[in-house]
Amino acid sequence: MQDAALSQTIEEGVDVAHDLTPRRFGYWTGHFVVVASMVGAGILTSSGLMLKDAGNPVLLLTLWVVGGLLAIAGAITIAELATRLPSVGGDYLFVRVAFGPAAGFVVGWSSFILGFVAPISIIAMLSASYLVAPLEGWLNENAPLWISSNSIKIIASGMILAVTAVHIRTHKESSFFQIASTALKMGMLVLLVVAGLSSGQGEWVHFSHSSEGTKELLAICSVGIIRVSYAYSGWNGAGYLAGEIREPNRLLPRCLVEGTLSVMLLYVMVNVLYIYAIDPVNFTAMPVEDAQRIAEVVSKKLFGNGIGNVISILIGLSLVASVSAYVLTGPRIIFAMARDKMFPTFAGSLKRGSDLPVLATLVLGISSASLVWMGKFLELLDYASVGLAAVSAIVVASIFPIRRRTDLTGYRMPLYPLAPILYILLMGATVVFTLSQTDGESFWPAVLSLVTIVAGYPVGLLMMRLTAKSGSNV
Repeated sequence: MQDAALSQTIEEGVDVAHDLTPRRFGYWTGHFVVVASMVGAGILTSSGLMLKDAGNPVLLLTLWVVGGLLAIAGAITIAELATRLPSVGGDYLFVRVAFGPAAGFVVGWSSFILGFVAPISIIAMLSASYLVAPLEGWLNENAPLWISSNSIKIIASGMILAVTAVHIRTHKESSFFQIASTALKMGMLVLLVVAGLSSGQGEWVHFSHSSEGTKELLAICSVGIIRVSYAYSGWNGAGYLAGEIREPNRLLPRCLVEGTLSVMLLYVMVNVLYIYAIDPVNFTAMPVEDAQRIAEVVSKKLFGNGIGNVISILIGLSLVASVSAYVLTGPRIIFAMARDKMFPTFAGSLKRGSDLPVLATLVLGISSASLVWMGKFLELLDYASVGLAAVSAIVVASIFPIRRRTDLTGYRMPLYPLAPILYILLMGATVVFTLSQTDGESFWPAVLSLVTIVAGYPVGLLMMRLTAKSGSNV
C-alpha cells in the first residue's frame, strides 16, 4: 500500500518522503544548520586569496556584500520551494518536480558530489590544516615521514568518519551536536572579531590602501564572486530538512532567511577585521599557502605567535560544526533519490528506532573521507565552487514552473520574480566568464566540475529505464 502511494505521488510530481520521516527538528536546529553550512572554509580562505590577487579592501568588502545579497535572494526562493514541497530531498526534489526525473537526477547527483562530498572534504582539510599548523615543526622532527607528510589528510578523514558516527545515532544527539558545535564556532569568530578590533595592533588606514592598476579586475571579480558564493553556499541548508522540521510553513522561511542574514553580518565583520589587521598591498606578496589561511595570519599579527597558535587550534575545532552540518543534511538527497529508485534502494531505508537515514549517511561520510586523499585543497575548492554555482542557478530556476502549480501552496516571496532572476543572471554570467579565462588556474577544475554535472544526465536516463523495466512508475 505504501509503495503504491509512493508511485502515485511520484507520477504526480509530489514527494511523500515527509510522511516517512518524523518532524523532530525545531527552529534552532534549522537556523544553526543554515549557519553551520555557510560558515566554513570560504570565510577562512576566500578573503585571503582575493586579497592576494587584488590587494583591494573596498573590492573585497563589496564582493562579500554582493554575495550576501545573492544568498538572501536564493534563501527567499528556497523558502518558497521548501514550503510548497515540505519533504526530504531539497534541491533534487525541487528540480524533479519542476523539470522532471532526469533533471532531478542531474541536480541530485551534482548536489551530492559538488554540494556535499567535496565541501565536506574541503572543510575537513582546512580544519586539519589549522589544527596541524602549530604542530608542524614538531611533526616534521618527530613523526614518521608518511604521517608528517599526510597529517592533514589523516586528521581530515578521521574527523569526517567521527562526525558521521554521531549523526547515525538519534535525532536528539544529532541535533544537540549540531547546535553545540555551531554555537562554539559562532562564538569563536565573534570573539576573534571583538578581541582583534579591540587589540590596537591593526591600523584603520589599511582601508585606504589598494594595489594600483590591476589589469585583470574583471577576472578577479569573476573568480572572487564564485568563491564568495561558495562561502555563502548553505543558505539552502534547512531546505534539506523540510520533511523533518516542525511547522515548515512558519519556521522554514525564518530558518533560511534569518540564518543567512546573521551569516552575512558575521562575514562583513570578519573581513573588516582582516583588513584592519593586515596591509592589503603587502598581502599581495604573501605565499598562497599562507594566504589561504588568512585567519591564522591575522591572529598571529594581532595577538602574537603563542596566542595565534591557540586561536588556530580553536578555529580548526570550530570547523567541525560545518562538517557536521553537511553530514547531517547531505544524506537527505540520496535518501529521497533512493525512495524514487533513482539511487540504490538501500540508501532509502530508515534505521528502526531512530528513523534516521543511516545507510545514506554512511555513503556520504565514506565518500567524503575518501575524496580527501584525491586532490589538493585549492583544486577541490575550485572544483566545487563553479559547479555548485551552476547547480544553484538551476535549483533557483525551478521556482518558475512550481509557482504556476495551483496544487502546491506555501510561503510566497516578496517582489517575485526579482530575487530568482537576479540570482540566475549573476550566477550564469559569472560561470561563463570564469570558463572564458582559459589561462587561469581555475579553468580545468571548473571544466571538470561542469563535466560532473553533465555526466549525471545519461546516468539519470539509464536509471529511469532500469526503473521502468522493474515496474516502477518513476
